[in-house]
Amino acid sequence: MPSTTKKPLNHVESAAVDTAVRRARTGQSMRIGPDPALHREDKGTELHWVREVLRHRLSGRSLSRPIGIIAKDDDVHPLLMSGQHFPAVALSIPFADGELDFLATYDDSSRLTFDLLAPCDRCRKPVPTEQINSLEDLGDYLLQARDALGGSPRLRTSPAHAVDCPALGD
Repeated sequence: MPSTTKKPLNHVESAAVDTAVRRARTGQSMRIGPDPALHREDKGTELHWVREVLRHRLSGRSLSRPIGIIAKDDDVHPLLMSGQHFPAVALSIPFADGELDFLATYDDSSRLTFDLLAPCDRCRKPVPTEQINSLEDLGDYLLQARDALGGSPRLRTSPAHAVDCPALGD
């Protein structure tokens, strides 16, 4: 008889699911405080700062073990939706059995946002699929529990889609 269980969750996914369930039960989001600041003396360490913001938003300091995050400039997506001058930041959280990939960009209100990258349903290219800005959001995504997440606003405009992908501009 085939197994009906999914692969085991890694420690970040497990914590995300737990916090999403807790938020669903109590209606209370986990309080994490303001994002870390980028200081003038941090010039040249923007990738480090973006890593720290993602770690903070995923409450990495409160998990039972540290989150290793790899950050690099993204060669495909712009940092700002309206421009091509600066690259977005690609982030990966590696685990023994895979990784979670994120894209950091600024939204229309100049807030740093994170999108989970996953294969497009139509062209199978890795595109911004869901905006994830908290550990609870990641848990909701993993559980497919909340329709209110709504996807990423960058999904339909991502230059990572195949040229003929019908999802572009849908």
